[in-house]
Amino acid sequence: MGSYFNIRYNPSMAMISKLLSKYALITDQVDKEELSIILTELDKVLGEDIAGDVVEFGCYKGTTSLFLMRLIMEHSANKQLWLYDSFAGLPDKTVEDDTRLGDEFKPGELMATKAEVLRNFAHANLPRPIIKKDWFTNLTDRDVPAKICFAYFDGDFYASIKDSFQVCQAHFAPGAVIVIDDYVNDHLPGVKRAVDEWLTKCRYKIKSVKAVSSLAVITLMI
Repeated sequence: MGSYFNIRYNPSMAMISKLLSKYALITDQVDKEELSIILTELDKVLGEDIAGDVVEFGCYKGTTSLFLMRLIMEHSANKQLWLYDSFAGLPDKTVEDDTRLGDEFKPGELMATKAEVLRNFAHANLPRPIIKKDWFTNLTDRDVPAKICFAYFDGDFYASIKDSFQVCQAHFAPGAVIVIDDYVNDHLPGVKRAVDEWLTKCRYKIKSVKAVSSLAVITLMI
């Protein structure tokens, strides 16, 4: 993590460190190192006042979602947080997800409920997010905000990540940032395949791409 963050004092990093120290993670599906990276990228978007709202595809019980909302509030940003999940657990794998590893990722695993996410937000005394319950492949333009400044994709499988890009790509604002979980994860090879396909197709839109920890971080051109 030392190679990613500037070691000099940074007020934004101090704020993120304070949030991570003050609030516990409610699940083990993300660790504090990865969460620090996600929040740092959102902080840049909020600091640059990139137009649009914040979306998360694959929220599970809302661990990352809670911290996204906390950081939005720290910035007093006029942004909505939109959450997407089937609330039916993982879907079926496709051939792109095939590997000898990752047998623990089975259909129906990692299931939470919409009510559980809302309870977690209420317990944390945070504003209620907009939640869309459906498989990502069923989402349409009407289900996403007109503009997206920041997206976090945590779909685990090839089709879920591909569908997340598909429904969002016309809505990404200039300068938007997209963070994808499990880009570097041998247990979930479909994620990298879906991301790399999108990068190839949309390379003219992209300012930078970097792999940090298990994450891919994509910044779009202004």
